[in-house]
Formats: sequence, C-alpha cells, structure tokens
Amino acid sequence: MTDNLRAALACRIPLKLRPDGTFRIICSSDYHAPLGSRWSPRLRAGIRTLVDVTEPDLFFIAGDFASHGFVGVNGTDEEMHEYLEDIMAPVEEKNIPWAHVPGNHDGRIEKGLKLSIFQSFPHCISERGLDELDGYGTYMLPVWPADGDTSHGPAFVIWCFDSHAGAHAYSADLGRTPNCVLPNMPVRFNGSDGAHFNQCAWYWDLSCEMEQIYGRKIPGIMFMHTPLQEHLYVTTNPSECEMQGSSEEESAPGAVNTGLFAAVYERGDVRVVCAGHDHINCYFGKYMGIVLAEDGSLGYDVYGEDYLRGGHLFTFDAAAARPNEFSFEHVTVQDHQDCEKVPHPGIKIIE
Repeated sequence: MTDNLRAALACRIPLKLRPDGTFRIICSSDYHAPLGSRWSPRLRAGIRTLVDVTEPDLFFIAGDFASHGFVGVNGTDEEMHEYLEDIMAPVEEKNIPWAHVPGNHDGRIEKGLKLSIFQSFPHCISERGLDELDGYGTYMLPVWPADGDTSHGPAFVIWCFDSHAGAHAYSADLGRTPNCVLPNMPVRFNGSDGAHFNQCAWYWDLSCEMEQIYGRKIPGIMFMHTPLQEHLYVTTNPSECEMQGSSEEESAPGAVNTGLFAAVYERGDVRVVCAGHDHINCYFGKYMGIVLAEDGSLGYDVYGEDYLRGGHLFTFDAAAARPNEFSFEHVTVQDHQDCEKVPHPGIKIIE
C-alpha cells in the first residue's frame, strides 16, 4: 500500500455503516456569512432541522461557508471560530461527524480559511489533503463495514474535492499569463474553476490501487462546490437524464474541463457527484449512469428560495436490492421556519 493511500484511509473519527448496513449523509451548501454583520439565526435553526429530521451519520458542507471579506478571507481566527461554533452547534451537540470542502468564496488556507479552526471542533473530520495537490481540501473519507473489519476494504468512500476560487487564478497559479476565460463563453458564469488535473490523477491512482489491493472497485460518492460541465447536460436534457427537482438558474461549471467526469466514468466506481454553488438549483439527474446533483443554498444572508433551502440526503444501503448504490432525496426546512410552506414539484419534503 502506498503512503498516499494509507494517508487517505486514515480518518480522525472512523466512519462505519450502521448495524443494518446503511449510512446517511446530509449535504448542504452556500451559507455565505455576510460582510461585516451578524449572520442570520435561521441558518443554525435550519441546520438543526436537517439534523433532527434526517439523523445523519455524516453532515457535509459543500462549500461557501463565507462571503469574500468576512470569515473566509479577511476575518480573524476568533470571528471564524465564533461563526462555526454557532452554526455547527446542532451537529456538535449530537456528536455527529462533519466535514466540508471549500467554495469559491471561502478563500484559501494561506489567506485566512485556516483548517486548524475547523479541526479544533471535536467532530470535524475535514482534511487538508496532500501538499502536492492544488488548493486544499481534496481528501477521501472511508466508510467501513458495521463490524469494523478493514481487511476487505471500505464499504464505500467519500471523495472530497477543492474546486478552487475561480478561473482567473488557474493560469496565474501555474505562472502563465493567458487567461482561460474568453469574452463569450457557453455557460452563464464563466469565472468558475474546478478540480485541477493533478486532483483527478490523485483520484484515479487511489481508485486503481484500492481495486488492486481489495480485489474489487470500491463504490463512492463525490462532493465538490463547483459543478462539473456535465451537470449542464442534466439541466438542459431533463427528460433524457431523468431529472428530479428544480433548475432555476443555468449551472455555472468551471471554464476548463479537466477530465474528472471522464475519469469517474472510466473507473466505474463513483455513483454520485454532488455540487453546490448555484443557489437556486436543487436537482438530481443521471448522465451516463452517474447521478449528478446540485444542492441549493441553505444560507439566509444570500439569494435563494425558502422552498429549496435544505439539504440533499444520500443513503447507502449495503443490503439493498441494488447494493453499492445510493438513494437520494432533498429535504427542505421551510415548514420549520417562519415562512409559508410552498410545495415544489419534484422535491420530496420530509415532514
């Protein structure tokens, strides 16, 4: 076993399937703590609702904790700790492991979003990832069988990707002057970035090594902030991709396609790729056999819709009729907030 795989399989809190062979992940995103003012108390209330209703084994945040200039980039360590202590209290109080990937508004670890602040919380299992990978927050979380036996490999793995701050920095980080953003791009917002090639290669290498060691492909689910370009295919072909949910704005993937979807498809182990970023897109669809999802914003200090605010619930069931697959649904919190409950077609509301 290589040192890279050994490091990837380590986890501050070992994750295991429940005795019945299931594991539940609730994913929310785009909280956007406001600039220079107190965040809405409805955010913590929303997180509490998701935790109480779904009883997850892992609470996952798909980026954009903050807005530029506040806790993500220019804020102090004390501000960041106070913010996380407040909003993550419902998760910490129930001893639920939680993790995150950075979003484009969160800044970089060198510029203030210090991972040590996150890791100071007892149940945060976020990792920095390998130094040689671009950005930070590209790592893997293994979920082991219920009995804790590690000899046959994880039951499944959670792949976590940094999708970086924006396309403007892509060439600059490589020390090159040409900008990858052109005046006329075929997507709504052409300033996004995505997982870089060395991150894709990291996934490929570990996926192949696990298959070689354990004699099987290890199923997985993948989280990142910025959607892939292939997410656009779901929203523009909703019938063909069996889309469920709502796309209220055009998806905003990275300007450069670095091949992550192709790697996932060719490896054949990742079942779901879930992103955030687009605040009023809240859907699931299937392209080339892979579930592609976007989760709308849970934040109340940023644009969004109450009938979408909530989280995506993914359930792995080792004993299901189709093992190694994930069931999925969206959970809204509007009926627990001070707002009118508005049913939305295609979105399941858990009472």
